Amino acid sequence: MKRITGWGRYPVGHSEVKPLLSVEKFPEGVGIPRGLGRSYGDASFCSEGYTWDTSPLNRFLTWDPDTGLLVAEAGVSLYAVIQRFLPEGWFPPVVPGTQFVTLGGAFASNIHGKNHHVNGAFADHVAWIDLLLPSGEIRRLDPSDPLFWATAGGMGLTGIVLRLALRLQRVPSAYIANLVYRPADWEALLSVLLEEEMHYPFAVAWVDHTDRRGKGVVHLGRFAEVEELPPAWQKHPFRTLRAGLWRVPSWLTVPAFGRLTAPLISKVYRLRHTPGQKLLPYAPYFFPLDGVGEWNRLWGPRGFVQFQFVVPMQTGLERVWRRLQKAPARSFLTVLKRLGAQRGPLAFSGPGWTLAIDLPATEAVFRFLRSLTDLVLAEGGRIYLTKDSLLHPEQFRAAYPEWEAFLQIKASVDPHYRLRSDLSQRLGLQP
Repeated sequence: MKRITGWGRYPVGHSEVKPLLSVEKFPEGVGIPRGLGRSYGDASFCSEGYTWDTSPLNRFLTWDPDTGLLVAEAGVSLYAVIQRFLPEGWFPPVVPGTQFVTLGGAFASNIHGKNHHVNGAFADHVAWIDLLLPSGEIRRLDPSDPLFWATAGGMGLTGIVLRLALRLQRVPSAYIANLVYRPADWEALLSVLLEEEMHYPFAVAWVDHTDRRGKGVVHLGRFAEVEELPPAWQKHPFRTLRAGLWRVPSWLTVPAFGRLTAPLISKVYRLRHTPGQKLLPYAPYFFPLDGVGEWNRLWGPRGFVQFQFVVPMQTGLERVWRRLQKAPARSFLTVLKRLGAQRGPLAFSGPGWTLAIDLPATEAVFRFLRSLTDLVLAEGGRIYLTKDSLLHPEQFRAAYPEWEAFLQIKASVDPHYRLRSDLSQRLGLQP
């Protein structure tokens, strides 16, 4: 048995980890597939069974440069896709805040990015998946099949994604034209997002959780045309960047983020982002934290939780934000953006406002966030399962009213509940 966690390093499980080496048959026992372990909570391991590591399934299978359709195994990472295809002018249509997620994990979480308000979620760009069922059957699913959408956002509980066909997008360069606003308060920040978001494919705001006024930084962006680049960049317009050159040491035992340091870090971050138009490579725009390997260690050995919610109305967002300002800890990482609609019984769905915040894993924070969850639910919102560590079964059922429909689909392909995780057991998604 191996000690295992999600990216937040909380909660902790103990599971036997086995590499998924064969796609000929379903592995023995009960368990859950796991990619690169970037889901934050307990969705990607099974303490009462196996955790099946899908990273050996890491081959590109076919590529059509005329249509941009890539067929790859589920263990291929977004990082590998970018390194291979960006030099040819192609980029994944949707990326989260890290490129170190597998394609199978991206589908199971139905990840969203800075462009969700215009381009939708990851599964909206997938032509088909090959799903290995507990019966041993491999079923090819397209968006016309309800099982496709139960698997998208289904957290690995309907089968093991073996392969998928992803439509990449043409981009004019590897650089981003980034328009930066630095609003002085919460109201101005929301106003900028609402006025500008449909003019840019990428829109996101960082909010200063340490400031009572809620000032922040808004990043609007699009891929830059070659003609807009400096002459030196024009020579290599599709240059890729290596990630994780610096690493947080494993011996770090003191959290780098806290009540004393968070205000200072937040102030430096805001001052560094001066207003105006800028050009920058894709990596610091989409994946700013990937430049530091194992950055989750910065929270210290106790770990942290990321709390991400969506609420449909601005008034509801404002009420939740006012409550968040009373949290028993302060966060440097607080991100706000608009979320469009999603499909599927476990979809983290808008349209609405979604905010993600990182807080230390302490009992005081847990009590506060469970209470905050009740407020989110009262505002008609829900919690993102990929980030969740704390939901109770009653809260989950209130947030996801189609949970019974999901279980009906799951029972039809996994009647003995061989696919299970610590998350599914905590939420009551199995007998």
